[in-house]
Amino acid sequence: MSAKGSCNVSVAIQKARESLEQNLTLPDTTPRKKILRVPPQPLEVNKKAYEPYVISIGPYHRGKDQLKKMEGKKVQYLNGLLQSTGQSVEIYLSAIGKVVVEAQNCYSESLALPLKEFIEMMVLDGCFVIQLVMGTLGDSFQRDGWIYESILRDLVLVENQLPFFVLRQLLDEIPITFFKLEPSTDLKSQFICKLIELYKPSMPGLKFNRNPDYYSSENVMHIVHLLHSNWRPSDEAMDKYKEVHEKDGKWDPICSAAELKEAGIEFKVVGTEGRSLFDINFEKGRLEMTKLTIDDDTESLYRNLIACEQFDYTYPAFLTEYVVLMDSLINSAKDVEILCKSGIIDNWLGDNESAAVLFNRLSGHANFYKEEFFYAQLFKDVNKHYKTRWKTWKANLCHKYFSNPWSIISFLAAALLILLTMLQTTFTIFPRS
Repeated sequence: MSAKGSCNVSVAIQKARESLEQNLTLPDTTPRKKILRVPPQPLEVNKKAYEPYVISIGPYHRGKDQLKKMEGKKVQYLNGLLQSTGQSVEIYLSAIGKVVVEAQNCYSESLALPLKEFIEMMVLDGCFVIQLVMGTLGDSFQRDGWIYESILRDLVLVENQLPFFVLRQLLDEIPITFFKLEPSTDLKSQFICKLIELYKPSMPGLKFNRNPDYYSSENVMHIVHLLHSNWRPSDEAMDKYKEVHEKDGKWDPICSAAELKEAGIEFKVVGTEGRSLFDINFEKGRLEMTKLTIDDDTESLYRNLIACEQFDYTYPAFLTEYVVLMDSLINSAKDVEILCKSGIIDNWLGDNESAAVLFNRLSGHANFYKEEFFYAQLFKDVNKHYKTRWKTWKANLCHKYFSNPWSIISFLAAALLILLTMLQTTFTIFPRS
């Protein structure tokens, strides 16, 4: 971007400040969900999972040295938007000015940022997010794979969010022709649809709810909240849960994948496209699960989604409970190997031990209502089959080798013969001097 282009935007922002001071309105300040700060306890485990790599969105990480490079990019892309549409930046500043008090109240801690700078930040950050999601930043930007993937990671950090109504407010001002869409296109729905498509590979079964009321300002707090709300078990799985659920709280963890395999339980990946990660079935000794891809960004994504579930009771804890299930299945690298060979896990972390550590750490501070555990019936069914299988094998063993005195004598004689053979071999190799 040229220095002149940056100057144009800065001057326009400066001019708009005076009019904003006289035109700011104080909207309804009804309490909303807050954009939270992650509490100290999860930060002790992996602080970096909650911190942005390349871009700050909103006030919490604004001004950090490693993120300053992207501030110039935000100005560059806003300038490109204004030049393309022929609009003045005052239009966007004024639009945010109408909701600025409400936006400030969405953050869980008081902000030292002056009001006018807060508005400018909302415009710069919001317009950048919109252009990124809608794919109007240019091919050169998206070809820089590391930067692009890092920004996608940073957009789903709970401390790196804008109120969703700020994005809606900005979308109302951007001409639909800028995105080369038909005039009849619902721009807000298109934005949400594209956002969901971006994160589908990392969130199997993520779906777009076509009910426009589902994405109203009252129902959606920010991007992480929106994605979480759309990542759920299938309707079929939910119906099954409601049908068999017993609120007795009596369930026990299941054994590891290696132990279950030894008991004859099979693992199978179910590859139906669009199947939710949370849809898990157990029938006839076979555990059927959706394929899970694990890479370097999985821990950050999961930790931030789990943070929402842990510190706001209005979020259903589907991911937390899935992690509890995986932690039961995975105790060691051997368990990961079994799940990889069955196709259930696609591990890009380099080794199976890293994947095992990932799930063991994720479940470390997992709090949930055990009486409402989504996989309670599944655990009961697996444990019942596991125990029955071992009892059957034990009974068969007793019947085959210990059903009468002669069988017992034969078994002991065979065991004694093996022991004597081992001793003879030992003394042959290591004779007494």
